[in-house]
Order: sequence, then C-alpha cells, then structure tokens
Amino acid sequence: MNMFDMIFSRKSIRSFYQETVDWEILGDILKFADSLPMLTKGIKVEFKLVSNIERNQGFNGPFAVKAPYYICLSSEKKDDYLLNAGYLMQQLSLYIETKGLGTCFLGAANPGWGLKNTMKFDYVIALAFGKSKVPLYRDAFLAKRSPEAELVVYKEEVSSDVRKMLDAARLAPSSLNSQPWRFVAYKNRIHVFSTKSPWFTKPIEKLKMIDIGIMLANMLIAAEELWVDVKLTKSDTVKSKSLQNNEYVLTVLIG
Repeated sequence: MNMFDMIFSRKSIRSFYQETVDWEILGDILKFADSLPMLTKGIKVEFKLVSNIERNQGFNGPFAVKAPYYICLSSEKKDDYLLNAGYLMQQLSLYIETKGLGTCFLGAANPGWGLKNTMKFDYVIALAFGKSKVPLYRDAFLAKRSPEAELVVYKEEVSSDVRKMLDAARLAPSSLNSQPWRFVAYKNRIHVFSTKSPWFTKPIEKLKMIDIGIMLANMLIAAEELWVDVKLTKSDTVKSKSLQNNEYVLTVLIG
C-alpha cells in the first residue's frame, strides 16, 4: 500500500514491541523526512530520531505511549509553523506505516528537558513508532470519525475527486479525536475552518492547528494521487466574516 491507501486503512497504535528496527529502514525514514517540502516556505525544522530501547529517554505523563522509537520535530516559531509541523509529521507517519510499522502521535505528551535541550529549535510534536503488538490496519468505516454531513457544507455540486479528498481529510487523526476541521466546498475551492475552542481547552490550543496540518496532509496526498491540481491561499473576504462557532484557516483552490 502507498501513502494514499494508508489514509483509509491505518489506525493509531499504542502497543509496541520494544524491538529494534533495521537501520536501513530507519535511515530511509530519516531521508524521507529531510526531503519533505514545507507547507509554509521559510520555516526551518529539525527531525530528531530517539531510540527508547537501550535506556528510557522517551515521554512521560498520562498521554505518553511507550515505544521503541520516537521522531521529534522542532521548529522555528513563524506564521503557520504549527500547520506546517502537522503537515510534515502526518506524511512521515503514513510513510512509516507503508514500512509495516505502527505509529501514534504524541500530542499532549512532552519529552523531558534533557531531550528538549538537544533539539535545534522549539519542540512541537513527536511521533511514536515501531513494531506493533496489534493489527496495523482496519476498514475505513470502522474509524471513529464524525460523518461527512457534520463536517462539510456543499455550496455547489463537486466532482467525485473532491469528495474523495474531503473523505481523506475526514479520516485524519487528531488529538483526543477532536476533529477540529470544518469545510465549505465549491467546485473550484474548499474553505477550511477550525472549530472555536472553549475556554477550558486553551492550554492545548496549539494542538488544534497541528491537527489541521495533519488533515491538510491527507487532503493534499489525495489530490496528488487523483491528479488534482491544488493551491493553498487565504481569502481576506472569508477571513473578515464573523462566525459564531468556527474560525477561518485557509482555502484550497482546485484546478
């Protein structure tokens, strides 16, 4: 299966064997990470591979997942750096899964200060991965996701390819399965919105933008697979609208 296929069959893995992965595969993963183009140009990032086998140098806390390996992403703090981080890490997650390994995002879990201090930029997000103790795949209909009708408003009839892109977006993983994305779809564009967060979730507000970046990776991978030309832009007109429950993020132009 390629990365597009993986969108519809992968699931988050939280139970791993503490076993090594061949260095050739690890090297291939790092090479892929370093080759990824930025969603937003001009942002410097660093991918850091952490082995958690020889000694425990991983993540702690209620949301931590014990895995043999982690890839941490640190980034410059510039406009849309959280979107960019999610976009990069979801592609990396899907690529790792094509190697027969399981992955899980560590959104609310943080590395210790010792590990953070070895990173070139500010720590943003990490991915746990390794050989899974449980089946890697599931049918798309088994994914616990909101139905399309709750996420998408169609203003015009769209092509089957656009619907497939939106379905790929719908299946993206998110922190606490919050699914903070909403869409308004036309023939030639999709406006992307994020749900407004209640006051008590403000401490984890940044995870929402990472989640939106993860979702955009799914959507753009689907567009590439389906040979649909897309471009990301921002509309001042849409941005100026006052919305009760949602906030405008960006627009995906089609064709």
